[in-house]
Amino acid sequence: MPALLLGQAGAAHAERLPFPGRGYASVGGPAGPRQLVDLTVKERPGNPHPTAVDVSSPALTGDTALGDTGRAWVGAGRVKDGTRPGTYPVTFTLRHKDADCVTEEDREYVCDYPSITLRADVKVAAPGGAAADDDEGPGFGSGLAIGAAAGAGAALLVGAVVVRRRRA
Repeated sequence: MPALLLGQAGAAHAERLPFPGRGYASVGGPAGPRQLVDLTVKERPGNPHPTAVDVSSPALTGDTALGDTGRAWVGAGRVKDGTRPGTYPVTFTLRHKDADCVTEEDREYVCDYPSITLRADVKVAAPGGAAADDDEGPGFGSGLAIGAAAGAGAALLVGAVVVRRRRA
């Protein structure tokens, strides 16, 4: 009898998630081939914290790395070389093997919950270029040059008006 009780103490058991299929996933971007994108994934409050997260996408390399901050899983993925511009799916699989149980009566145990799959999109820009959304007017250097030229032109115009009034 004691062996039976010892075998059950602290044992993992399958549970149903309080909020199945819910959570938050975010992918930074747009990014071009060989560039990094930020990845963030978090479980919905009330669900157990994942013990592992897998990432898959046709646009990201296999060396995508995520780390657990205690509140969320964050990391970075690199866009594959030769990926064409467009929007690609990113799938996050949150695993809950030996996770802390969420029910009050089972707090001292670990539970195996089913996985949660979350999806987000990554936008891939043209190689060596910015995304079409980011091209809104001149950049900082061009804007500064245009502003300096406009200021010099205005100063010449004011100077010409002052000289003309003095002569008259």
